[in-house]
Amino acid sequence: MKRKQIVVLGLVLVIISIGILQYNYNTSGESSNPDIDTLVMEQDNDLEDIPGAAVYVEGSDVTDEDLEKVQQTGGFFAEMRMERDKARSKQKEELASIAKASADGTVAASTTITSLQAQEQLLDLIRRSEAEATIETLVKQIGFEDALAYMSETRNVDVLVKADSLSAQEVAQISDIVVRHADVTMDKITVKNLN
Repeated sequence: MKRKQIVVLGLVLVIISIGILQYNYNTSGESSNPDIDTLVMEQDNDLEDIPGAAVYVEGSDVTDEDLEKVQQTGGFFAEMRMERDKARSKQKEELASIAKASADGTVAASTTITSLQAQEQLLDLIRRSEAEATIETLVKQIGFEDALAYMSETRNVDVLVKADSLSAQEVAQISDIVVRHADVTMDKITVKNLN
């Protein structure tokens, strides 16, 4: 009973501390600045001139065909990424259950994979997933709208990039990213564009 009272008292103190910090922030922080409407009226500015202001933009320039095209290609990348992640999750679960069953001794000794092998394969799968995510993020950062990377067990890396075409320089940039983060040679890399 005494322990519960101490925990409750600790939580109350944390809540009070947060309240005090919030009060101090509101009186001296950004939230005490005049609101956007006041700034616009006083300085006779457009909302577009104020950093961080939300501005409504009418989207009448976008046709239904353009929207459908974007949804199809964007949908492809999202769907492929989801399929890859679903397959990887299934593999991870299987390897984790094999490793656990082997460690517990509940699996027969005649199985083809040992607990250590299952753990190594699971670790390799996690490393490949992390490398793929890193490659995708870095490829997007160099200016491509979307990218999908897939690294096979044989260390071949396929990179799909959402672009009309790819120049030799862009392929070289993407390949450099893959070489650095997937630790593979150039002959194991395939870069393709998808419009």
